[in-house]
Amino acid sequence: MLIKKKGWNPLRAFKYYTLRLWRMRGNPYVLARGAAIGTFIGLTPTIPFHTVLIIFFCALFKGNLVVGLIANWLVSNPITIPAQYYAAWKLGVMITGTSIGWSDVKSLIDLLRHEGIIEAAQTMFTISPEIIFCLLSGGIVLALPFGCAAYCGCLYLYMRKQKRRYESVSKS
Repeated sequence: MLIKKKGWNPLRAFKYYTLRLWRMRGNPYVLARGAAIGTFIGLTPTIPFHTVLIIFFCALFKGNLVVGLIANWLVSNPITIPAQYYAAWKLGVMITGTSIGWSDVKSLIDLLRHEGIIEAAQTMFTISPEIIFCLLSGGIVLALPFGCAAYCGCLYLYMRKQKRRYESVSKS
C-alpha cells in the first residue's frame, strides 16, 4: 500500500486561492478595489506590515478585505518575495541615485523575516533611512502598474461573471 506524503504544493495552493478569489461574491467594484489594494501592498517591500496595511486601506477605500488578503498572498509569497525585493531595490537605486548594495537589502530581509511586528517596526526605524527610502520608492513604482492592472482585470472579470449570473437567472 502506497502512502502519499503530505506536504505543501505551491501550484496546488496557487490554484486553490485563485479559485477562492474567482468565486467571491459581491459588488464588482468593491471586489476589484480589494484585489488592487492587496496586489499593490503585496508588491511593496513592507513585509511585516502587509496585513495591517491591507486592513487599513481596504477600510479607507472600501475594498473587500478577503479579496485583498488573497490577492496579497498570490503576489507576495515565499517564492516571489526575493524577486520583488530585488526589483524594488534596482528600481529604487535608479530613481533615488543611491549606491545601496544587495548585501544591505538582504540583511534587511533577514532581520525582518524573524521578527514580530513591533520588533520589525523598531528595526525599520533604526536601519539607515536611505535603504528604506530606496526600497519603498522602487516598490511603489513597481506596484503601481500591477495594482492598476489588478483593478481593471478583476473588475472586468467580476462584472462579466455577474452579468452571466443575471442572464442565467433571468432565463430560468
